[in-house]
Amino acid sequence: MKRRLLLQTALMLMVTCCWAQGPNGSGTYYKKADGYKGAALKTSLSGIIPIPSGRNVGYDGLYEGYKKTDTRPDGCVRDWYSNATNYHHGDNKGNYSKEGDMYNREHTVPQSWFGSGGIKSDIIHVVPSDGFINGKRGNLPFGEVGNVPDKNKSKNGYSKWGSCVTDGYSGTVFEPNDEIKGDIARIYFHMATCYETVAPSWGHDVFSTAYNGFEKWALDMLIRWSEQDPVDDVEIARNNAVYEVQGNRNPFVDYPGLEDYIWGDKKDVPFSYDNYESGEQNIVARPIISPDAGTYYESVEVTLSCATAGASIYYTTNGEDASEQSILYEGPFMLSEKGAYTVKAVAIFDGSRSAQSEATYVITEQGGQGGGEGGEGGEGGETPADCEIAMNNAFFGTSFSGAINNYDDDMTATQDGVTVVYSKGTGANRYCNDTQIRLYQGNKLTVSVSQGSLTEIEFVTANTSKQLQASTGTVDSYTWTGDAGLVTFSVNSGSGNLQVTTLKIKVKVPEDPDPDPDPDPDPDTDGINHVQNTTNLAGQRVIYDLSGRRVTNPTSGVYIVDVRKIVVR
Repeated sequence: MKRRLLLQTALMLMVTCCWAQGPNGSGTYYKKADGYKGAALKTSLSGIIPIPSGRNVGYDGLYEGYKKTDTRPDGCVRDWYSNATNYHHGDNKGNYSKEGDMYNREHTVPQSWFGSGGIKSDIIHVVPSDGFINGKRGNLPFGEVGNVPDKNKSKNGYSKWGSCVTDGYSGTVFEPNDEIKGDIARIYFHMATCYETVAPSWGHDVFSTAYNGFEKWALDMLIRWSEQDPVDDVEIARNNAVYEVQGNRNPFVDYPGLEDYIWGDKKDVPFSYDNYESGEQNIVARPIISPDAGTYYESVEVTLSCATAGASIYYTTNGEDASEQSILYEGPFMLSEKGAYTVKAVAIFDGSRSAQSEATYVITEQGGQGGGEGGEGGEGGETPADCEIAMNNAFFGTSFSGAINNYDDDMTATQDGVTVVYSKGTGANRYCNDTQIRLYQGNKLTVSVSQGSLTEIEFVTANTSKQLQASTGTVDSYTWTGDAGLVTFSVNSGSGNLQVTTLKIKVKVPEDPDPDPDPDPDPDTDGINHVQNTTNLAGQRVIYDLSGRRVTNPTSGVYIVDVRKIVVR
């Protein structure tokens, strides 16, 4: 009995010590914050996430740390402010007079705001960047600018600076690229939380002595940035590397949307470190969009459904993300105007929201060779042919020449019967000039044909910083092969973009039927006639074999292997 009690006690201790685990390999790192909410959650986290004693790498040690935290897949240094550099680790020595000379250490929260101490070498917010562009930023707050001259931009317009156009602030600001705005926002959330007791003194119209730690304009902008540029694999990998380098983590990366629990509409919801998603919301099924995405002649009727009983479905047809402010689905709807439509839909039930569904439909006019009355048809009905299509503003018929930040409509054009749609998708921006377009994370490039199918698409690119992905078929490097009427391309997550200059396209078109059939049947000796003339056959049942020959006397000893039935109206 004593041995049994000891065994039971040991098992209970083992169960007690086997705590559930947090995301991204964080284990029980955040366990002490369990159950806290709002301001108390922020204070609890501030006691968990500082750099442990003895783990700060020091200011000189940052360059060594960047080898783990900020190395691109090609081995070069990840540059946070420029996409036109290819620095190797060690290219941080010397002086700079222009973009591309050297990289250095950039304090996202400027050092002049906080002074010295361990914050100076906290690798979570001290990131590598081009020295020249870093100098242009100086100690400017982050913000959003309008149209600025080229002298106020880094190469390719990746970063820019000028008068702020963000509501609530009109000073001079530095605007990082859309693809890292969420990263910057989550760094700032971390800094306000980790250094809760000193951050209010940093000021500079960004940090505040108020409860939330931020000026209203700055907090509103940062929350919006975080929503528009969500956590991706690159950011998760950097957070894990930071933990390896200096022993602490950014909770706003490990728990996407955590800012809502501190500053947003979930301030009254207790935080659960090991059951963050499923413990806080009901699961709502993703909507089903039918028919399948593809190219349709003249029109298509779209139906939405959801497996969650009682859920309301909201949708858009212009590629914008769906929300409660979108169109409420009340029944099937028609898409009939020629062009491309990206339908997005979400289901909402009892305050919970599903993942978003998406389908792209290309509507073309019947016509061209063998189609439509008069045999002419529109460009969408042109018989597709092998072709090379230049991806530039001339093809899409636009005046854009550079970054496209405030234009959400799809860019659509057709050449040689092939339609190309360049969509913003879930991305933050696009880029188009007279030589290329750029695919950022979240962008979509849809290629379709009005007849036949696509068999090969080669992407000619000006760089190779992204992995190409396709909705169907196979991608080998930057060449797609398959057999589809429509295929949608995107790129892998992370910083950078894929610069596409040309599409080399091969298509397969069905053989046309005989345009001038012989009006008189020509009987063969085997008792089978070709179906040539359907005059006087309306409403009759006609039997023919796979070669298209009409069976005139199926009882005469002819062995019919396969027959079909047609009704001529």
